[in-house]
Amino acid sequence: MRNGEKGVEIITPFYTHLNEKGEEVGILVNRGWVPLDLKDLKYHYTGVTSGEITGVLYRGDNQTKYSLPNEPTIDRYHYVNPYDHSLIAQMKNQDEASKFMLLQVDTNAESRQILPTAPSANELTSW
Repeated sequence: MRNGEKGVEIITPFYTHLNEKGEEVGILVNRGWVPLDLKDLKYHYTGVTSGEITGVLYRGDNQTKYSLPNEPTIDRYHYVNPYDHSLIAQMKNQDEASKFMLLQVDTNAESRQILPTAPSANELTSW
């Protein structure tokens, strides 16, 4: 999870297959964010163990020389970085999982996902 001004980003591993050693490998998914005052209510937890995710591949948040560094040892994150989160999630395919992740996109305009709040395709293309 990443704490930001608007809330806490929810980063979840999505396991796609087994490697030649029989270990689960996959990709990290940024599922959206939860407001800070609701993060401990665990509304973002679901019992879903399989399914389909629609999203956009990206390399994490932009960083500048003014960006504060992530501090995983004290659970403080200032930006989403696939490298940091692949280490924390102990992804068995760390080489691949550390390079990019999936930003989940809410594609159902009729019934939007409440929490975590994921962007719609329209929100990603207009700013």
